[in-house]
Amino acid sequence: MLAFKTYKMPLLILLTAILLYLIFQVSSWGWACLAVLVLALIGTQRDMKNVSWEKFLPAGLVALTVFYLIYQNGGPMWDRVVQWQFHSINRAFDWNATFNSIPFNDGFFMRFWQPEWLTKYFSWVYMYGFTLSYWVCVIRAFFTKDVKKIALYAMAGYLLQVPLILPFYNTILLQEVWFVQGTPDLLHRLLTPEQQYTTAWNCFPSMHTSIASAAILLALREKSRWYKTVIVTYCSSIIIATLYLKIHWVIDVFAGMAFAFLCVKLADWIVNSKWFARFTVKFENLSWKKLPDVAIGETQAQLAATKATPSE
Repeated sequence: MLAFKTYKMPLLILLTAILLYLIFQVSSWGWACLAVLVLALIGTQRDMKNVSWEKFLPAGLVALTVFYLIYQNGGPMWDRVVQWQFHSINRAFDWNATFNSIPFNDGFFMRFWQPEWLTKYFSWVYMYGFTLSYWVCVIRAFFTKDVKKIALYAMAGYLLQVPLILPFYNTILLQEVWFVQGTPDLLHRLLTPEQQYTTAWNCFPSMHTSIASAAILLALREKSRWYKTVIVTYCSSIIIATLYLKIHWVIDVFAGMAFAFLCVKLADWIVNSKWFARFTVKFENLSWKKLPDVAIGETQAQLAATKATPSE
């Protein structure tokens, strides 16, 4: 146990590094994604909770691990949901023709200027936006040493959104703008006709928009102006990309913003409840600090007893 006390912090730091590496692998982050994360972490000390890393890391690592495991299995689960929708659901509403007939709803005004470099930028933003806008905020919350904040970002940005958005997706058939209008997919996804059909649905509300909007709403509460600037800039790019790339309709985007607002308010209600406050206090005390001290005391007592015992 003496060795545990000596190497506790190096061990916790190593576990943190391994966990962050695993998170990066969920969506195969490249250097550009890591650059966004590093930019978001600048100035984190302005929002740090006044608690030692030694006390925070055990609870923080547990929280981050739980959210990682949920997210790691979220992709395969979502694929199964889509397949189930394709084979089992006859949606009550088909909004394709209606949305296509609404003036300005296809967001054509976002595509007057489409240089190749801008299309590549928005394509990158959109492809990584779903995971990056969520994890950058959760990881940054981790480095503020605030378990409650980690939970708030995780719930508002993903854990509440997935189950609450499914009733919309299971009752409303609305497909992506390019698919409905019969134009090329600007993301250049190599999809079969069946894959195009299933990939291009579940549009109302826009979940790319809702996750990005939740990140913006929560980031605006932080003290660091730099962090606010990074998140607002990046997440606004995600929202713009959904229109620029002919993925979502304008109404999808506004619905996604409204949905994000409701998820943030629900997450606020949960984390500010009395039962969650009691849970957080107990959870944050997973510091393991007393265990080594007790063990060391027992070891010293045993050594003293041994020395005091006369040899035969």
